[in-house]
Amino acid sequence: MNTHQFHGHHLHIGLRTVKTGLAVTLALLVAGMRDAATPIYAVIGAIGAMSRTLHDSRLTCLTQFLGILVGCTLAYVFVALLPFYQDPGAIGLGLILIITVCNFFKWDYAISLSCIIFVSLCIDSENILWYASNRFIDTSTGLVIAYMVNALIKPYNNRGAILRELDGFLGAIPDFLRERVAAERYPDPEELAERLRRIEDEIEIYEQQTFPHRKERRGDCVYLRGCFRLAIRIKQEMEALCVMDVPGIPTPESLQRLEAHGIHIPEDGRVSLDQDSQVMNYHLNNLLDAYTYLEEMRKEQGLQKQ
Repeated sequence: MNTHQFHGHHLHIGLRTVKTGLAVTLALLVAGMRDAATPIYAVIGAIGAMSRTLHDSRLTCLTQFLGILVGCTLAYVFVALLPFYQDPGAIGLGLILIITVCNFFKWDYAISLSCIIFVSLCIDSENILWYASNRFIDTSTGLVIAYMVNALIKPYNNRGAILRELDGFLGAIPDFLRERVAAERYPDPEELAERLRRIEDEIEIYEQQTFPHRKERRGDCVYLRGCFRLAIRIKQEMEALCVMDVPGIPTPESLQRLEAHGIHIPEDGRVSLDQDSQVMNYHLNNLLDAYTYLEEMRKEQGLQKQ
């Protein structure tokens, strides 16, 4: 990964960029070795399959494979059986058939490519078998090479990004509590909600990856989901505190718990016996329970990784 500065701008060459160039180079070399008739499709396959994650790469490969097979097969049957296959109405009916078939088998991801190939073959119907076989072989060459490059050269791993987001979430909580409990203001929990959305999106991506270290990833997914559920609980309790019309007064026990987390809130001498204070301390202690547990989980995980 190289970064160069040019007139105030940063030129960034990421790993996926390098892997894409490598995959295209290898695809062209292999296509040249077998004297491929349509090497451009090997290039297209290699570029398409070089996605951010291996899950996305597999989906691209499946889309290309099914799209070519369905589009070419139905076009061949269409041309062979219908003498008026180039009629616009007939082509429209053929597209309806393709979409229906793909939806029936839940191949919705392959619909667009199947339709494009079908129409192109109906318009130019010469040598359908030649086109279909060469496109499938050359595209497959690019897809397989790109997938192997993506899998073997530092496959995507966003675990670190998830943990950084979780730690950032934890780090934001003390300021929220100072605002709400000490200053008696109403901080906007949307910042916490946005962090949680990013965390959940990244966890879903992480759960889709099964290579490498499948067993270790399964355990990591359980851990990350547990952390995420605790973070949701913290946000829920923070929202409950922020919708109270009367802020309430923290008990001495709550103040001690806050102090243990580095959140200093001076006592004002009032006695917290009213109903609003009881509600506030209930939500505050629930929040601190989840916050403490999440902190301990993060510390324990850090010690295990050392």
